[in-house]
Amino acid sequence: MKKTLFWIITLLFPFLLLGLIEFFLRVGGYNEEAQSLFVEVADQPEYLVTNSDFVPRYFPSFRPQVAVSPFLKEKRENTFRVFVMGGSSTQGFPYNFYYSFAEQLEQKLLLNTKGMKVEVINLGMTAVNSYVVRDLSTRVMDYKPDAIIIYAGHNEYYGSFGAGTTQFGLINNITLKRMVLLLKNSRLYQFLENLFRSPVTNEGERRTLMASVIKESKIELGGEVFQSGVEQYEQNMSDVLELFNGKEVPVYIGTVASNLKDQPPLSEDSMAAGKYADGQNLYDAKDYNAALQTFIEAKEQDGIRFRAPNAINSIIQELAAAHKATLVDVEEMLRDNSASGIEDESLFIDHLHPNSKAHKLIADLYFEHFSELEKIKNAYVHNVFSIPDGISKFEGAYSDITISRLLIGYPFQKRLTEAEESETFQALYNNYLSSTYIDSVAAFTKVNQKSVPKALSDIVDQEKKEKDTLGVMSHYYELLKWQLNSTNLIEKVIEYGVNNARVNTYLVNVIEQVLNEGAYDPRYMNVLSSIYLDNRAPEKAKYWMDESLRLDSNEPILFYNLTRYHLFKKDTLKAGEYYNKFLEARQQK
Repeated sequence: MKKTLFWIITLLFPFLLLGLIEFFLRVGGYNEEAQSLFVEVADQPEYLVTNSDFVPRYFPSFRPQVAVSPFLKEKRENTFRVFVMGGSSTQGFPYNFYYSFAEQLEQKLLLNTKGMKVEVINLGMTAVNSYVVRDLSTRVMDYKPDAIIIYAGHNEYYGSFGAGTTQFGLINNITLKRMVLLLKNSRLYQFLENLFRSPVTNEGERRTLMASVIKESKIELGGEVFQSGVEQYEQNMSDVLELFNGKEVPVYIGTVASNLKDQPPLSEDSMAAGKYADGQNLYDAKDYNAALQTFIEAKEQDGIRFRAPNAINSIIQELAAAHKATLVDVEEMLRDNSASGIEDESLFIDHLHPNSKAHKLIADLYFEHFSELEKIKNAYVHNVFSIPDGISKFEGAYSDITISRLLIGYPFQKRLTEAEESETFQALYNNYLSSTYIDSVAAFTKVNQKSVPKALSDIVDQEKKEKDTLGVMSHYYELLKWQLNSTNLIEKVIEYGVNNARVNTYLVNVIEQVLNEGAYDPRYMNVLSSIYLDNRAPEKAKYWMDESLRLDSNEPILFYNLTRYHLFKKDTLKAGEYYNKFLEARQQK
């Protein structure tokens, strides 16, 4: 008996020791700031935001940017809460977060519903793939999602835990990689990992990221590494959809798209290059169907697999059907809307990232599918206003210099040394600095990782001096995305734009989002009602007038708006009543 007990203690001792170390690390608060996916917003503890200290666990020496998507810790009644998962295309690269399709979707939902709070939380991150989506999916259920959006599939080879990556140095074993992700929840594992971790770089250093992660620069179609990427996607995403289906949370999973016509193969494969040349010749000969198929074949033969193979979309279609998810055919929609009828540079800013126009189209597509939900149907009211077209001058320059840095490096340029890349980019940077004021500010802000809100504020001040009203409002619109709860800024924006019909689109979008985020002020409702009445949208106006009345507003503008509304409805009796109230309220002022 004693001998048996001795061996039991001997065998258990290492585990007891590890358990004690884990216990003391937890009690001591080791790495506490990196444990939760979401953390409280500084000075606003009622809001949560994605924790930038949490996400580096998915990378050995890289800290991806995360979108600023605050949401309330305690979910409000009648809230439509959506979590969006995917890679850099979902995050919105190379744009700031408010031009991602997730943010555009939130704005569209706000504009076209009434009486419903909207929260679209963007969890898109550079270089994440199905392993990370699987891990994130288990972490969002506590936050009561009403829907899940997934747009992922391009990073199965070179993303975190990818089949063709050097990251973590792991073999292509799905169980092992999942175990590592599970171990990352242990403080002891985190301690050991941090002890040997390379210095963390930021997303600006993309050359190192893209060049260093590629272990397999020639992943043959149908080969072992190729199949590993396909299999991991199928198994991980099957688990994700099964989880949400079991919890009765609707999932909207999109097919992934990439630039086919205007992106030559990234590898130096003669067969891929030949197919691409054939595709160009067929397109020039106006044999568009044959050209499309040939461009697809060129992409499939491309051994550097930053663009997802067709097998990924086939799996997406099969899994959606098997797990009762809604298939959102982003690929087909972008193909139909491309200038050439084939995915091209009219909708892609590089090999696979959608441009700002494409992000709006993707948002529209997801909105169409959401409109079938009972919750959205009940709240739907068509809006005469849409999301602002295009992007600001600052955002244009900011995104251009971001993508330019990517395109002068590997694998787009293969024979430049790091010094030659740096020299080429420095010349480009100098051109921006010597260009317009906005170009120079945008380039300096991006390259030196300076504050975007500070840059936007400086630009607004300059454009006010130049009396560029549209320019001011386009940059105010972006500035408020960073500071949605700044009462002072809200007041400035409304005061600046309230009497200028040319900027009504910006003003409506701003006020709708401000009200949604919690600044539920009758004054903002009254301004919004006026604009809607001016633009013959009486039902939207009436909703906000009713809300203003419910909050006991006694502003003359409210009663004046109600007078106009009832005149529009040809109810002269009611119109007269409210006109008298308008006169009384004005006298009291």
